[in-house]
Amino acid sequence: MEVMKLLQRKLPGYEITFLEKLKEADTLTLHQLIQAVFRERVVPHEWKNHGNTLVLSVNDGELHVPVSNLYIFQHIDIDGDLQFVNREGNQALVDKSETCLELLFPGNDRSDFYREILNSVTNLALAFTVAEHRRKQIENLAEDALSYAASQKSPLTFFEQWVIQGHTIHPCSRTRMGLTPEDVTRYAPEWEGKPNVLPLLVHKDRYHMTSKNGESTKSILLEEYPPLKKAFQNVCETHDLVADDYEIIPIHPWQWEHTITTYYKEDIEGKLLLLLNEVTLPTSALISFRSLAPLNDRAKHHIKTAVNVQMTSAVRTVSAASTKNGPTLSRLLQTIFDRDEGLSRSLSVMGEDVGIHYKPAREEDRDFLQKNAAAILRENPEKGMGRDEVALPAASLLAPSPFSGKLIVEEAAGAYSSPDAFIYDYAKTVLPGVLQLITKYGISMEAHLQNCVVIFEKGTPKKAVLRDYGGIRIMNERLEQYFDQQPIDPSTNLLTKDRSELLDVFSHALFHNHLGEIIVALARRTSVKEEKMWRKVEQVIHETYEQMKEDEQIHAEALLDKEEILTKPTKMKALVKMRLSDQYTDNLYVEIPHPFARRKEVTQSDSALN
Repeated sequence: MEVMKLLQRKLPGYEITFLEKLKEADTLTLHQLIQAVFRERVVPHEWKNHGNTLVLSVNDGELHVPVSNLYIFQHIDIDGDLQFVNREGNQALVDKSETCLELLFPGNDRSDFYREILNSVTNLALAFTVAEHRRKQIENLAEDALSYAASQKSPLTFFEQWVIQGHTIHPCSRTRMGLTPEDVTRYAPEWEGKPNVLPLLVHKDRYHMTSKNGESTKSILLEEYPPLKKAFQNVCETHDLVADDYEIIPIHPWQWEHTITTYYKEDIEGKLLLLLNEVTLPTSALISFRSLAPLNDRAKHHIKTAVNVQMTSAVRTVSAASTKNGPTLSRLLQTIFDRDEGLSRSLSVMGEDVGIHYKPAREEDRDFLQKNAAAILRENPEKGMGRDEVALPAASLLAPSPFSGKLIVEEAAGAYSSPDAFIYDYAKTVLPGVLQLITKYGISMEAHLQNCVVIFEKGTPKKAVLRDYGGIRIMNERLEQYFDQQPIDPSTNLLTKDRSELLDVFSHALFHNHLGEIIVALARRTSVKEEKMWRKVEQVIHETYEQMKEDEQIHAEALLDKEEILTKPTKMKALVKMRLSDQYTDNLYVEIPHPFARRKEVTQSDSALN
């Protein structure tokens, strides 16, 4: 078995651990799959046994799922074995994700999804295995994750690389189609991947670049990596090139080996693309795998690279549109933050200073060639941080601490009088700025767990930093009140005239895939009810809109947005439905009961389960 041979080389003595973790990973994936199918209503369901059994309609029968608890956002605790009951009443144990997939989606038409699930299981088991090894190396060095991270050269990198499970609400949480297990151990963040990024020289006839403030990828990288400057000059002299005719596209080493050398041969041979292999850029892999932080450095830019690999449901290349929109939106948001001091105190963004993509000479395969040789340089959120400040991705809060065995969010909440007191401070950190952007400026960003970096000061959350403009929606009717000229090109797909679309993006990202995951994790592990924690979130929303209503220019919008947020059903992206229908970019939503609703009736299932 390839994985076992790999472990013998990489982690000798952990082969048995991997086999144990393989079962653990498969069970977790099975439960995530059931969770997603239930929440997204992929198949019909009903409750039986006084609400203690979830019954899903599957091929030629029913799938019985024992459930011990149902939460506000329809999370379930699966407690016991799953049973398939056929039409004759015969039962069969369902203890593997593959068996469950065959029942839910019979036939070969779902074969891609099958492979993605099984690929995720293997990678998740590898992640659990290496996490066990890493934990043993550091478990006695600190009492908690925040204090240990503060001693590191880049606390953010430590937390990013300690996100073991990956996506919390997608059953393909560790899918990496196209990577071998060897690739995973070399480049993945949970394996403390340190890719040496390759500078690729690109001729002026073969690139398009968009800059926030007039800088280029070349000017930034030559300044931040001094050895690169001499290497750049040497290669231009050696090949008799005009230095001013060339820019630099940072390329992930995996991408060079598996994509660039295969699909860009003609321009490589014609010296329109030229690898500068004397110097590489040392980096650390972040949660998203393709986004990279400078190795042991808090000042240099982060680099978002293209990797032609499917992770969860999408191939992680960098679209031409994103290389253009990123710097443009960063310039817009910087203007807003410069003018709005109150907003900038609670929220900032990782500005995308420059984006660059390859510009092919021919129309054939144009989109593929553009997005597979592309990159974005982002501001480093750790630059200029104070001694007592630590930045972490919100996703890491749901990771198990290597020091206490608790979740990192449990450790953080443990410094407070109660988990709900922590939730109030946390919501006060991530909500007001995001809500102001939506209601005042008509800008809705996906502030989900992976895209939100939270800065803690002496153990207390203080500021949110958003990254990545994927999924952003802008309502120009609101934004243009603050600008003499319309700042966003109306031909882009970023714009909407529908106020509810702004709030749908907010609802999925910040309610479901952020606060909802944190609150349900604390409810599962502490004695505090999730209703009590959601009341703290509601309090922050009320306080934020009370303040916004004082601004006569946005008074009406504030009332409308607050009413919709606090009363209408929440929208959650149906990620499995989107995958099964091959709709990767067109959002499909399902409505989930509201966390702030005062339920007048309690269903039989709810009363039995709570």
